[in-house]
Amino acid sequence: MRTLGRTLLGTAVAVVLTASGCDGLWYHIENDCESMLTCEKYRGRGSEVVPSGCVPSEIEGAVDDVCGIFVASTGNDDNAGTRAEPVATLAVALRRAAEDGVGVYACAETFEEAVEIPAGAKLFGGLDCANGWTWVGETAKTTVAPGEEGIALKVMRGEDPVRIEDISARAADAQAPGASSIAVLVDGGTAEFARCELVAGNAADGAEGEDAPSDVPAQASPGNAGADACSDLDGTPGPDATLSGGAQVVNECGGELSIGGGGGDGNVTNGTGGDVGASGALGAAGSGEPTAGNWSCASGGTGQGGDNGAAGDAGLAASGLGRLSSLGYAGVSGGPGKAGTPGQGGGGGGGAKGGAAICSGAMPGAGASGGSGGPGGCGGLPGEGGGAGGASIALASVEGKVTLKDCMLKAGNGGKGGAGGDLQPGGLGGLGGVGGVGVSGSKAACAGGQGGQGGNGGPGGGGLGGPSLAIAYRGEAVKQEGQTMLQPGTPGAGGPGGSNNVLENAGAEGTVAAEQEFP
Repeated sequence: MRTLGRTLLGTAVAVVLTASGCDGLWYHIENDCESMLTCEKYRGRGSEVVPSGCVPSEIEGAVDDVCGIFVASTGNDDNAGTRAEPVATLAVALRRAAEDGVGVYACAETFEEAVEIPAGAKLFGGLDCANGWTWVGETAKTTVAPGEEGIALKVMRGEDPVRIEDISARAADAQAPGASSIAVLVDGGTAEFARCELVAGNAADGAEGEDAPSDVPAQASPGNAGADACSDLDGTPGPDATLSGGAQVVNECGGELSIGGGGGDGNVTNGTGGDVGASGALGAAGSGEPTAGNWSCASGGTGQGGDNGAAGDAGLAASGLGRLSSLGYAGVSGGPGKAGTPGQGGGGGGGAKGGAAICSGAMPGAGASGGSGGPGGCGGLPGEGGGAGGASIALASVEGKVTLKDCMLKAGNGGKGGAGGDLQPGGLGGLGGVGGVGVSGSKAACAGGQGGQGGNGGPGGGGLGGPSLAIAYRGEAVKQEGQTMLQPGTPGAGGPGGSNNVLENAGAEGTVAAEQEFP
């Protein structure tokens, strides 16, 4: 006697042959439809149509081993995949089933894994594997619930249709800033869901926009002082003797310049006016002392202060719907603010005249020179925009063809939009340089004007609140049959604009809908 082992579509059949009965046994096996898998209920195996004897909800009793790969949480991925020796994970069961062209049959238990469903797959849940693998899908589902953030069940792109029955896909609450919670995503495939529960968790709030530095920019350097009268005697005194006014001072602010105007010169017969400050609308120069007449710094000799810089524009508040793709949902972040402009430089102070005999030893000498204007302060830096809140979506279909039969879809709460970043105030302008001191009755020269304050930076815009959607789709609308129920949650609030929404640039609230089409 000898034993012959045969494998019939994944099922091992041991046949005992004797020398005298060999032909008879072979005849019996070849005419036994159960042994040869040729019975009516097995026809269509590996095709788009599931054999009638292999649909759990349509038969009495247990599903036969030959229908496909069986999976239970107590199984082992090295097992044969039969009812007696199930595999442990849906991922392995789906891979083996795709190789054999059969379905996957899962116990009504929880599988803590994110599952990708290949095109053409057939996944049947709701089986009571403790009582002969009978169907109990009306009261107990097979739960797909990955413990970590991510899409619980993703149907991959392909031409062959996917069939999923009695599955409860549950996405965890999102954790990373701006992350979404999506129970099921159909990426361009064709899928039919029957008696399934698709439940999304709560989405995460958007990231806060980065604040500008909290320290105000350092005050600009002061203007240079003018020279005192008669300090030219160490040189060559005479009717053309001149004392230069305080030199201009430059403040560089990230590539932009603010310049305080130089002080006016002092000489023997007349002081000259100071220079105008530079950068934008200029600080006015102080006038010099005329040859004759009453003149004082109070009546126009002092350099005028520079204008303040302009505040930066606020970042745009986030609005709109966001974008749906094969990667999931992406919201709209708030816009960054703009930097403030530097303040204008102050004008230089006017110089004074000296005289023929005002200095020591009755020598002629130049009058005092004016101080230079202070440069303007640097503009404040802007705040960054707040991030978008994540979405809570029970079913997302991207160019897919999806049918729901007697399913329940429930979304959680959308994430709040992130707050825009705070602005930085502009820096103070430099003080004007003092004018030189007069002697022996000659007048003092005038001070330069103070530089203008830099403009404040713009606050960042608030991020868009995350949506809460039972169905989100791009392309073909999802078909609904039977008693399908759609339950959205609460949308996320828009993030406030930076610096306590001082410029009212908060992001918009997220969308809430049972069904929402995306462009």
